Amino acid sequence: MTSFQRRRPPDAGRRAHILAVAALLIGGRAVNLSAQAPAAGEVRQIVTFSFLPGKATEALAYYRDRVVPLYARDPALRSFRGFREVESPVPLDLIVVSAFRGMAGMDTSNATLRALAREAGTGIGALYGDIAALSTGHTDQFVEMLPALGTGDPASRRLTAFVWYRLTPGQAGAFEQTLAQAVVPWEAAQNVPSATGRFLLSDGWHYLRLLAFDTLGDYHAYWKGAGGAAGHDRLEGLTAARRTVLVASVPALSVR
Repeated sequence: MTSFQRRRPPDAGRRAHILAVAALLIGGRAVNLSAQAPAAGEVRQIVTFSFLPGKATEALAYYRDRVVPLYARDPALRSFRGFREVESPVPLDLIVVSAFRGMAGMDTSNATLRALAREAGTGIGALYGDIAALSTGHTDQFVEMLPALGTGDPASRRLTAFVWYRLTPGQAGAFEQTLAQAVVPWEAAQNVPSATGRFLLSDGWHYLRLLAFDTLGDYHAYWKGAGGAAGHDRLEGLTAARRTVLVASVPALSVR
């Protein structure tokens, strides 16, 4: 039986905190909001942070002021995006996504960032250590993007849904076939940009899907309409667990 985790809407205090963070981080950086359409051979690193109480604003400002400028100087980094929580079943404050031209591109980027940090009089380890000191924890995941199983740029609109799938054994082929033949064509017809990745490293998840929406109403309408005709009923039959997190783009944490 497929299991679905309930979304956790923010309470009034958390909504106020989210608005404060948004006010701090929105603006000040011109970015191409169509840079997240997957390319052939692309690998993405996805890091999810939870910050200590009262430390989220400080941590995000540190990321913006100390880390993102180094990323902006790294030509091996295809793009970088930051997202803040809107609705989530698990505690999180920030998701950051780095895109590379394959594993070789990731290795080149890491070497470049170390050199850039030395030029700035610090080290990548020291920078990440400062962020870790403001965090209750973080998770690292790596995804191989599958350009044929998506349409458009899933970070091009105000809201992005991250959808993790854990499949029942032996269903990867059927899952990808259902996406290609039913789900992605339906998303294209509904004008919902999407992307799909296969996990290279995760805590038990097999696939990640990214979906773009203009409004919270559009997000909920997507799931309400995503039944048999869209192929989602077939996906559910292949799925042991699904987790969905809705986030909003933070332009000040964007590169290229």
